[in-house]
Amino acid sequence: MKGISMSTADNGKVVLSKEFFEREPVFAAVSRFTDRYYVGIQPADEYNIEVSIQPKNADDADKNIVKAFCNELIEQQVRHDLQNRFGRLREMIVEQAFYPLENK
Repeated sequence: MKGISMSTADNGKVVLSKEFFEREPVFAAVSRFTDRYYVGIQPADEYNIEVSIQPKNADDADKNIVKAFCNELIEQQVRHDLQNRFGRLREMIVEQAFYPLENK
């Protein structure tokens, strides 16, 4: 399996490939949902992890929550990849922008 496998019929389970998704982005995505949902993370097998999402209240049940979680996960992974690739460049720009001006 590669990427994401979704199952909304079984308590909103998502199986994620460790090849595509790193630990930090998964936890960042999960943290965005813990206010209204119980979220569990466990190994599915050697190459995959399983995330289960269940509403804390019946009123918060959303049939599209698994899709929303997958979108958030992809966004977090892209942010993580960009930070790894261009983070130092961003830091240099910020340093230069806030570098004190010398008085002559």
